[in-house]
Amino acid sequence: MKTIIEARDTMEAVCAALEKILAHRKSRPTVPSETLYYQLVLDYFQKILNAREEGKFIVGHTVMAPTEIFYAMDLVPMSLENVSSMMAILLNKYGEFLGSASAFGLAPETCSAHRMLAGAVLREAVTSPDCIVWSSQVCDNTSKSGDALLDLYGIPGFFLDRPYKYTAEAVRYYTRQMEELVEFLEDQSGKKLNQDKLAEAVDLSNQVINIYREIYELRKAIPAPMRNRNLVNQSTIEGIYSGTQQGVHFLEMVRDEIRQNVVAGKGVVPEERYRLLFLFLPPFYEMKILDWLEKEQGAVSVMEPFISYFSPGQMDPQRPLESVAAKTFYRCLAKPMHGPADPFIDDALKIAHEFKADGAVYFAHIGCRQACALIRTLKDRLKEELDMPTLVIDVDIMDPSLSSGEELRDKFERFFEILDEKK
Repeated sequence: MKTIIEARDTMEAVCAALEKILAHRKSRPTVPSETLYYQLVLDYFQKILNAREEGKFIVGHTVMAPTEIFYAMDLVPMSLENVSSMMAILLNKYGEFLGSASAFGLAPETCSAHRMLAGAVLREAVTSPDCIVWSSQVCDNTSKSGDALLDLYGIPGFFLDRPYKYTAEAVRYYTRQMEELVEFLEDQSGKKLNQDKLAEAVDLSNQVINIYREIYELRKAIPAPMRNRNLVNQSTIEGIYSGTQQGVHFLEMVRDEIRQNVVAGKGVVPEERYRLLFLFLPPFYEMKILDWLEKEQGAVSVMEPFISYFSPGQMDPQRPLESVAAKTFYRCLAKPMHGPADPFIDDALKIAHEFKADGAVYFAHIGCRQACALIRTLKDRLKEELDMPTLVIDVDIMDPSLSSGEELRDKFERFFEILDEKK
């Protein structure tokens, strides 16, 4: 039995909070891309909010889903982890959502992003999608979240079984999965996939990938030309707007801002003291730590191998479904989190050397078995091959009860003393 949850009050509250942030950013501008970021996130929530009355079909999906297909079919994508996490951040619902997840039986060892999602659904804070698309990437938590959501919502779903290794046969297999997904979405939504629109979406998605690679090259400049905050902003937009002109426009704006700094020889901090390699995601509940690093410590993240680095690969509009399938093997976050590990570790060391990082910071998200499994190997190889120290910070990506902002700052300050001794 399908359960429709409107959750309109909560969604409207999120939109109102985003409107206030956007108005503040317009009155006190930093860089144009940051204003556009909040506008795009607001637009995203408003489309979900208005989907029912406009007769639109909502596809709830987990990370790494093929948004190119959703946009080409004129469906409304709803990135479940992003939506629930932003709700918690913007409306301060951490305790409420995590408490509901705990009462439901989810242990603290489960990734808090997925506990947050389950709690938001249990509290009926997230609009019910018409179907769910989930996959075996990026983590086992993602796989199990889809199963739980099918039961909680009572709606149909489609599971994408992404193979482990990037081979020609794996891409063929996953392409067949994409074909079956299209059939499922056509059957559920009553809409047919327009091949021309899919080819256009694939072309736009490929433009985003290539702009990411341009940004990668630009960020090798010294002093660092990109703000710490941008690493999360661009990752979020890539995740929810791949396959759209909005995604291309945002990344172009980010690239152009960075390029202006490079041409002018300008860094994002007055005096660059520490060039850091960020390994894994910083805690979303304490994004202010990124500003503190810049303003108070002269510390910048020069690159993030997990979330800002696309491995080699291109999308071909003439082979759209195959391109969407292949992208999942070289996409940011997908490759390092899904494996195998050795190629990613080699990439991380190459990046650390090319970007002349002074030290690495590993945000050890306690709920992420995949990311934490890489810590020892990465830390040892960075030390042995590059004589680079690594700060490992135990955090929970969405649960502020584990590490406070003050504790994070203390750990960074002690690490900077180690870096000072090496100079």
